[in-house]
Amino acid sequence: MSGNTNWIYNNYEFENRVNNLAWTISGMYDEDIDSSEKDYSSKNVSLYFAIIAGARRKYLDWNIIKKYIISRIKKSYNKDILYTLIELVLNSVVEDRVINERPGVAEIRSKAYKDVLVNYSKIHKEDILSNLRYTFILQAMDKHPTVDGLTKRIMKDIKSIDCNDDLINILKRLDEIYLTYFEFIINSQMEAGKVNEKDIKNVDVDFDTFSDFMYEELYTDEENEIIETEINNISNSMLVESLGEMAEVNLEKSPNRMIYVDEAMAEKIYEKVEYYYGKAFLSQSEIKKLETKHCRSVHEGCRIHFTDGVLRSECNNVFQLKYVTRQKENNLYKFRDNIKLHKRSINKLKESIARILVEESATDRILSDGGIICANRAWRIGRSNNTKVFYKDIKNEKGKYVIDILLDASGSQSRNQFNVAIQAYIIATALTLVGIPNRVMGYLSFLDYTVLKRYRDYNDNIKSCENIFEYFAAGNNRDGLAIKATCDALLDREEENKILIVLSDGKPNDVKIGNDRTRSLRGESSYKGMVGVKDTALEVRKARKQGILVLGVFTGKETDLPAEKIIYGKDFIYTKDIERFSDIVAMYLKKIIKN
Repeated sequence: MSGNTNWIYNNYEFENRVNNLAWTISGMYDEDIDSSEKDYSSKNVSLYFAIIAGARRKYLDWNIIKKYIISRIKKSYNKDILYTLIELVLNSVVEDRVINERPGVAEIRSKAYKDVLVNYSKIHKEDILSNLRYTFILQAMDKHPTVDGLTKRIMKDIKSIDCNDDLINILKRLDEIYLTYFEFIINSQMEAGKVNEKDIKNVDVDFDTFSDFMYEELYTDEENEIIETEINNISNSMLVESLGEMAEVNLEKSPNRMIYVDEAMAEKIYEKVEYYYGKAFLSQSEIKKLETKHCRSVHEGCRIHFTDGVLRSECNNVFQLKYVTRQKENNLYKFRDNIKLHKRSINKLKESIARILVEESATDRILSDGGIICANRAWRIGRSNNTKVFYKDIKNEKGKYVIDILLDASGSQSRNQFNVAIQAYIIATALTLVGIPNRVMGYLSFLDYTVLKRYRDYNDNIKSCENIFEYFAAGNNRDGLAIKATCDALLDREEENKILIVLSDGKPNDVKIGNDRTRSLRGESSYKGMVGVKDTALEVRKARKQGILVLGVFTGKETDLPAEKIIYGKDFIYTKDIERFSDIVAMYLKKIIKN
């Protein structure tokens, strides 16, 4: 591993070789490395991701970790703190063990961290958790950052853990660190640097009672499923994620940063996209026209794939067919589990919209000096100064409505999958029942493709709404390109009032692939941070200038609210509860129709 690493960057077999590297480390050759565990932002980061993905499988028993987390959350431990400590401690364990076996990994790790940190314009060191991550990374790079005493003490205790110890003992030490430092911080409501360190007392956890969580039964309930998803996210993520703010980039002046692949590789990538997401429902000429029109500037070299998904288009990927079928069944099971409530929501939304449409389409009759004579006022002629004995009917001129619902189907929505599907189904069904044409699509990025999955089209019947239950979350998201490509069909509609509703986490994040034969394959971050935010904001404003009403429904973290405000301006709604999606849409439609 300590030799030249350029061999991994063969233009034609890059992804397979990254998988092979992870397989070699883990020794588990029957398991694919999910795309969420890979990172193509730089050569060194890609290598490091593959190494750590394999090492996590080899050295850690995630069932034990899952039991520990569930038991601690039931005891009201703070999840954000607990997950950060687990990442720090277990990352330390994994890195220590893999470096002992393969010393060359230390150099790759240092270069990977350096490549990631160079993209950040601001590190949130005022936040104790971000400060710990930042300090951990710099120490791994043999740097010695100046930090407050509390951070120094916590890092010292983390580093003192014996990485070769049994996992139960390691979790016990983690528990002691949480109770020693963070119970005090939570109770005192004080920031790092303001805590009186003299008041902090080391806590010793009784080992005999500590391991009782191993004997607890694991029940399959909604809370445990959410925790399991979060644990999977930890096991598949990198320590540096969500560390700070990406450097702001001027889209017009900055050189576009991308991964380059030649045409032969591009063809293989397209075959893979079809293999995982199904055949395109547009012809090659139509797709080429769209790509020529939209894949410019920051999207140069990107591709677009419109599909009805693997269940409703040609696909010979047996595993993916089974996976999507199972996901659809899971979503339907969750819907049917509370079907009376969901049906009431559909009827409530349908009746609400129908009532407003009837009110707004009603004809108003006004008296006039000319028009159709009003028989019961004819006697006024010649007898009264009030000459308004005619009437006119004033009709509503607002016109008809058409609605697009665009769902972020990237991996960041994995914990909300069934809720997103249910809420989108409620909205689409209600709109269809009142006769408003609507289309529902999900979007994600896979390699250099923005995949737009169509669940129902504008004029499909009510039965097609069930296709929405095929929704599943995976991959990255290139919001700007997805919005741009979606607006084409919306603008072609004859209805006067065009509405686009976008459900997302407010964090555009993707890399892309070009086809310049003269360059070697290289990876750099191309669509994340302010680059993605500014581009998405630009496309939202373009859509509005063309007469499309755009609403953003934000389901991400509060820390990402500033980015959402940049993208959608005042027309966005923040909700922590995805189950309110249909209610939010109902309120918005009432406002639009009445105004």
